[in-house]
Amino acid sequence: MASELCKTISEAKLERHKNLFLNYRNLHHFPLELLKDEGLQYLERLYMKRNSLTTLPENLAQKLPNLVELYLHSNNIVVVPEAIGSLVKLQFLDLSDNALEIVCPEIGRLRSLRHLRLANNQLKYLPAEVGDLRELQTLDISTNRLITLPERLHMCLSLQYLTADRNHLWCVPRHLCQLPSLNELSMAGNRLAFLPLESILLHLSMALVAACRSPVCVMEICIFHRLIGIRYILTVALHFHCTAGYVLCSFVLYVFYFKW
Repeated sequence: MASELCKTISEAKLERHKNLFLNYRNLHHFPLELLKDEGLQYLERLYMKRNSLTTLPENLAQKLPNLVELYLHSNNIVVVPEAIGSLVKLQFLDLSDNALEIVCPEIGRLRSLRHLRLANNQLKYLPAEVGDLRELQTLDISTNRLITLPERLHMCLSLQYLTADRNHLWCVPRHLCQLPSLNELSMAGNRLAFLPLESILLHLSMALVAACRSPVCVMEICIFHRLIGIRYILTVALHFHCTAGYVLCSFVLYVFYFKW
């Protein structure tokens, strides 16, 4: 396996490959062959999904300076290191299905980043510097332990798709209403108590704001839908602890969706 890996990397260096696939290699450490000498100066896309990596090397940007896409899905990475901020050409970063607990503030230096996937990790917060990602179009932070969203998220002016399902969020932040390019907002499976109806998101084409904690919130969702003309509101997952609340919400949904 080691000799095969060395051969693959050597060929990539010799032939100046732009894509390198190292998925399913049972790698526990970042291959030293990738970091030897001048590294892979021409490499643009690195696929290392479904290995057992726990960290990234500090000289990653120095050895892979032209990296545009980095796929690290399904590893055991706990911390996004400071070195990630030096990958100035990076546009796509997939760190979903890891063991992430910390995302370093240096991620805000990835000024070319367009797509960031951090789903299925152990994150309790995201650094405010996420708001410095002005080119970011897609952010997936679903299935984490987030209580709040980054306070400067409204500065991601290019953001179009925000998925924050299955966290511990209590509200749809009002500052999200300032995102001019936002088309789809998904916050299902949270602990939403209210919606910012006074800051209507007229430009949304889809809003999934399910898993509310009160019948009042469900009524707000229905009104929200009718007032602003959102094309889709999907799957209202009710989390109630009493039969009365469930019956009331069922009635509200029936009236708004079938009788209005």
